[in-house]
Amino acid sequence: MLAAGGKKAKAKGANVLPPDNDHPAKKTSPGSSADWARSRYAFALEAVKDAWAGAVDEAKASDIALSILTHWSIETGSGAGELNNNPGNINAMGEPFVWVHDVDGTWHKQRAFDTIHDGAAAYVNLLRASRYAGAAQLLANNPTSSDWYIKLGHEGWFDPTAAKSTWDAARSMYESRRKLLEQYAEGDES
Repeated sequence: MLAAGGKKAKAKGANVLPPDNDHPAKKTSPGSSADWARSRYAFALEAVKDAWAGAVDEAKASDIALSILTHWSIETGSGAGELNNNPGNINAMGEPFVWVHDVDGTWHKQRAFDTIHDGAAAYVNLLRASRYAGAAQLLANNPTSSDWYIKLGHEGWFDPTAAKSTWDAARSMYESRRKLLEQYAEGDES
């Protein structure tokens, strides 16, 4: 999926990186997709509690974190494509970056973070910024609904049509993925 902001450049050939790569691409997913989900849910929950301190109770914070984990899972293929501690695939706008090849055949600069804590916090802060305020508001008001995710796409984070898909398919994918990931928010990993 497409991430937020950033400059794109057409790739000249398969697996050819643009010449000014700032940081080497480093996979930062811990082990299996289950390990990734457990770990990233904890970091999402921490970032939500920090950003929405006093504004949401524990249950709502958990639902918001699960919805964020769902978005990250879609963005990174359940962690398989998580690079440089950037679980939300935030594009770079001058910060440390790594070039990433997108599903639409273009290259874009993706932020590189020193820690997953930094990447999770940056995601939540960006989500709450004015460009994505509509999606963040929907997420805070009804975190179990897929409406926030679709609004996030319409606000420019991703466009399913770039990958020859539809908005309805994006909603369906989000809803089924969130259901699958619920076990990590509930602590039931069987």
